[in-house]
Amino acid sequence: MILRQVHAWLAWALVATIVAQVFLAGTAMANLGGSGDFSTHIEFGYTVVGIASLALVLSAIAARRGRREVGIAAGLLVLYVVQTVLPSARSAYPILAALHPLNAMLLFGLAIWYARRAWTARTSGPAGPGGA
Repeated sequence: MILRQVHAWLAWALVATIVAQVFLAGTAMANLGGSGDFSTHIEFGYTVVGIASLALVLSAIAARRGRREVGIAAGLLVLYVVQTVLPSARSAYPILAALHPLNAMLLFGLAIWYARRAWTARTSGPAGPGGA
């Protein structure tokens, strides 16, 4: 049961890291009074958000959340990886790089949905709501 609770807390931690990531992007935007330096935003994304995404998948496995739950957590990790790759396409495929904020919104929305799901399931059976 403790692993399920840890998993639920990690799901909310991922949401919090995404909120912090958006804040860091906002503080770097020159139009908002920032310096135009996105290095903190980039480093935080590659480290803290990445670790939180990976920890969510590993905790889903450790908590025996079931295939569906592990699959959703893994899907969030995949969206995170896509998020880190999109900006590098700005030279060759700027339209693809422009999907970076849209993917961030998708990642954020799904992370909230999953965190609520994990929180509800933290006291239920092995697979949680939705089972298998």
